[in-house]
Amino acid sequence: MPQMSNIVRNKAKRVLMVATASAAWFALLLQAPLTLRTSIANGMTVIGAILTYFSFFTLLTNLLVALVLTFSLVAPNSRWGRLSASSVVATGSALYIAMVGVVYSVLLRNTWSPEGLDRLTDAILHDVVPVLYVAFWIFFVPKSGLRWKNPLAWAIYPMIYLVWILIRGAISGRYPYPFVDVGRIGYPQVLLNSGVLLTLFLGIGFAVVAVARWKDPK
Repeated sequence: MPQMSNIVRNKAKRVLMVATASAAWFALLLQAPLTLRTSIANGMTVIGAILTYFSFFTLLTNLLVALVLTFSLVAPNSRWGRLSASSVVATGSALYIAMVGVVYSVLLRNTWSPEGLDRLTDAILHDVVPVLYVAFWIFFVPKSGLRWKNPLAWAIYPMIYLVWILIRGAISGRYPYPFVDVGRIGYPQVLLNSGVLLTLFLGIGFAVVAVARWKDPK
């Protein structure tokens, strides 16, 4: 019976991983031409439209989740496969994609009303993938091996992202989200908003590590 239970668990894990990765890749590939079309219609060049696509934390984080799951599924014994399946990388990815869902629901969902294919990709990228990946993390990712330094390392990605969009915004005058729109609210408010989000991220990260170490103090 324990062997059968492990077989069922491993199969359920793989199904969830495939479903999550497939949803993320589908939405990312569908969103690309939609973003390019809208950006070009707003007067951007093709290069500018591509940079716009890679200026959204939602898209970058869904891409990260898709890559982590794909490496774990396709090449589990490779260097990238082992790294992607590690508790540190999987937990960091779960925190990133959870922030995507939470920040969108709290701050951004009511700022626009997508229709058609935009509505479909919006739901997948902000709701479906975050829920599926967090569920995968809760039920199938080992929590052992997490250290107190991990949240600080996890914070590097959002901080690099902030620098990227501020530099691009200073050059182009375009910002992906209203709470980082320097042209509208100024640098002090943008830095304050970013500091609040980063503090929230670190708090959740340290809480996750605390629970993991309480359950497995090794």
